[in-house]
Amino acid sequence: MSSTIQPLLSIVCHTFNQESYLEETITGFLLQKTNFPFEIIIHDDASTDGTSEIIKKYENLYPNQITSILQTENKYSKNINIWSEFTFPTAKGKYIAICEGDDYWTDENKLQKQVDFLEQNPEFVVCWTDYLNFNGSDFTENNFKITDNIFKIDFNNLFHPYCTLSLTTVFKKEAMDMQLLAGLKHFKDNSLYMILLRKGFGAFMNEKTAVYRIHVGGVYSMKSLFFQRYSSYLNVKEMFDTIPESRTKNIAKNIDSLLRHAAFDALRIKYTTNDKLTSDEETALKLFFPTAKGAVKFKYYKRIIQYSLKKAFKK
Repeated sequence: MSSTIQPLLSIVCHTFNQESYLEETITGFLLQKTNFPFEIIIHDDASTDGTSEIIKKYENLYPNQITSILQTENKYSKNINIWSEFTFPTAKGKYIAICEGDDYWTDENKLQKQVDFLEQNPEFVVCWTDYLNFNGSDFTENNFKITDNIFKIDFNNLFHPYCTLSLTTVFKKEAMDMQLLAGLKHFKDNSLYMILLRKGFGAFMNEKTAVYRIHVGGVYSMKSLFFQRYSSYLNVKEMFDTIPESRTKNIAKNIDSLLRHAAFDALRIKYTTNDKLTSDEETALKLFFPTAKGAVKFKYYKRIIQYSLKKAFKK
């Protein structure tokens, strides 16, 4: 692709200490068969392994197609929004595709299929596909229970099922509100989807095109259940408060469910470990249980008794 040719799509890849996986990720990009030009933007968040060297190697091999953004200090740890500050503004395409540096694409026609769908269906602004999960030794399929070839997504069913992972995302750049994205405190991929769905529908394309890695080095997948649930609660709650269109029964139910699960995780930590609760764990307990329904409070006290008895017997 000549540097003077305007790409129709920009692939955005974020990396951090992923030297063991990144070449497979980049290869999946380069093998894409499309009837349109696309660019590849790879952001490295100050990796301490050989990730940046791999990026430089491929940028030298494909200077007209690959652009690197190499940080000298880690932005994620400073809660800086890499999407709004670095990668999305750099993207020249009408469409943006996302894939982290430890996941990879397996279908060489992935981008073509998704762009074709979005081009032919202007009421849709974002689409995802199915994928396989890989834990380093075994591949497993998802159980989304979706039978339609195209599953339509809006605020009334978003996250049910949770089939919207970033590694298969393709969206229209014009539907993204960069100013809103930049102003978020608890941003994550759910933020992108909820901003986009203000402008149109989402679509889940029921075919497998990628592989999601679950591994020790994963920034999110190997975090504690409490962290995953509470950070998601903060994220979705912020979007619910920010975007009027998102204030549906479905999203409200998701917020309640995330906080409930996070609170019970904090309860387990409090009564089964010797660890001092973090401020987030304390906050989750205080936010949820005082206003919980009677049945939930009964379950709360029952759990405390169960945990206390188990701890006593262990002594």
